[in-house]
Amino acid sequence: MSKRRIAAVCALFLLLSLCSCSEQTAEVHSTSVPTATLAPEEVPVPKPSDPMDGVYPATSLEDAAEILKQAYEGMVPQLTFAFSDAELSLQDRSIFLQNASSQVLSQYPELKYAYQLDCTDGPEGTVCQIRYMPYKLGYPDGMPEGGMEIRCLADLVEVADAHLGETEIPIAILDPDLLVDDMQRALQQAGYGYVLYMLNSDATAICAVPGNSDTLEPSVAQARELKNLTQSIAEQIFTDDMGDEAKLRAIYRYIVEHTSYDSRYYQDPNALPYESRTAYGPLKYGTAICGGFSWAFNMLCQEAGIPCWNVTGVAAGEEHMWNCARMDGEYRYFDTTWDAGITNEAQWRYFACTEEEITQNHQWGPGQEELIHALTDAT
Repeated sequence: MSKRRIAAVCALFLLLSLCSCSEQTAEVHSTSVPTATLAPEEVPVPKPSDPMDGVYPATSLEDAAEILKQAYEGMVPQLTFAFSDAELSLQDRSIFLQNASSQVLSQYPELKYAYQLDCTDGPEGTVCQIRYMPYKLGYPDGMPEGGMEIRCLADLVEVADAHLGETEIPIAILDPDLLVDDMQRALQQAGYGYVLYMLNSDATAICAVPGNSDTLEPSVAQARELKNLTQSIAEQIFTDDMGDEAKLRAIYRYIVEHTSYDSRYYQDPNALPYESRTAYGPLKYGTAICGGFSWAFNMLCQEAGIPCWNVTGVAAGEEHMWNCARMDGEYRYFDTTWDAGITNEAQWRYFACTEEEITQNHQWGPGQEELIHALTDAT
């Protein structure tokens, strides 16, 4: 299995199975290379507005990282570094600078639009060619052919789901202020739990990766079958005269009355079926963990024409997932998992909570508060 495939599947399980695995931040692994020493000439660290066309000493990883940070902020296309150790190979120097770059992007994720650093030998030192995602530069070489317009984070989700089955969807990001991590998190809202979406390296396309199978085709088939199941249930629980609140009550009632928590998560995690992490659990088998509850609520809201998002975080000391959905023009929070089995509406505790109410015992996951606010502001 390829590294990309492994990473993709791990990311999907992160979203789907909160309650069964914790969210992790990718670690940067540094490769040990000889430590650079001070170059013969001292060169001051430039300001971001400088052209940065001098030669900069690679004195330490931290100093190189600071220079790269300022270059990324100013979107400088090329830098030259001087290493005093003439015995260092180009490979070692490249690894050193790649590690410095990884340090920058780990500490300042808003600079991840600097997506590639290529090192070559130059007459004055090690030359770094830096590539930036073209949406940050206004697409100087032209818009991606056939690119779907992306004006906000919600557009990413809509475009991905509308092109279910395509392995690569060209996009044109029209808001240069969108952050790479925010876009990647938004794409986790697409795919119905069976297809994982992510930006390609330069953010000119959305790429699809299978979530629970070796190839994309069966994952897409499962997603489509699940959409058909969701549509069938929606036809049973909705009537033409229902408003948003009535539809949300019908969705909530159906899930909490028809779904029990899948105790295999605690008793025998290895026996927990993948379906319990998706809307299949509640809608077909009547059992799920929080990811399944949340996806079922999300997909039925989509059938109702109600904007809805999955929210990940921590509740009762465990990784958890719940929902944010629009009700009569205002966004509220819903947790069907914690109301499972309660048939009396008057006893529902987590239907249409305000943000202040839900955050009393539900804590945002990393980046979730900003993501949900951005998604709700756009819809």
